[in-house]
Amino acid sequence: MRPIADVAATILAAPAPVFVFDTCSLLDLFRRDTTRQQPRVRPEEIGSAVEIHQCVTERPDTLYLVAPELVPGEYADHADRLEAELGGWLQFHDQNQEWLTATADWLAIAIPAFVPVRPLGIQKSCRELADNLLAKAEVLARDQACLDRAVGRLIAKRRPSHNKEIKDSMNLEQTLELSRRLQHAGFACARVFVSSNTNDFASTAPGATIHPDLQAEFAATGLEYFTSFRSAVGSLRARGQLP
Repeated sequence: MRPIADVAATILAAPAPVFVFDTCSLLDLFRRDTTRQQPRVRPEEIGSAVEIHQCVTERPDTLYLVAPELVPGEYADHADRLEAELGGWLQFHDQNQEWLTATADWLAIAIPAFVPVRPLGIQKSCRELADNLLAKAEVLARDQACLDRAVGRLIAKRRPSHNKEIKDSMNLEQTLELSRRLQHAGFACARVFVSSNTNDFASTAPGATIHPDLQAEFAATGLEYFTSFRSAVGSLRARGQLP
């Protein structure tokens, strides 16, 4: 972990777009959606995460990854369970395919041969992708002023602590402080906050934009909100800020 001021100084010394990500956006890469009984994200989201990792690996001067202080711990708390759950879904997929293949054979229906996918370790590869993104990120150290502001949000029940949770406010205050420091220094590149936690951050209007309660703070610090890596990458690429 590094102090916010030090991370800001590093970014200012070699300006490039900044991606700050929330824990949920990493975990979504290998999370099973229990409601739909499918993986949480579409394959395109995995593809965008792969592109981001390739970018910071092959051309580290073109993009910064940043994670607030709490992200590594929250990630570690849930990653093993979610990887196992996705593996269970893949096993269920194999069982379905095996049944379909055997039944079709009895009914003389032509169907592709059964190929099990669970042994391919897709869940492990998705987990490793998320692990690698986190490993490439600058992790922000605790900042007392940010913590105090997060407590203020909690006491006032201000979003994202409107439901009496402080963790999201701690993550947000660190992100806003980093973006604020860059803004004050005349930083011209994009700063994006990626979080699929639409309940706390997004508007209910179509398009999942930032919630009106947070809009002024994001605008004042030059910070943008996206619900996915895919939408963030697409927006920055359209503006010529990513290769």
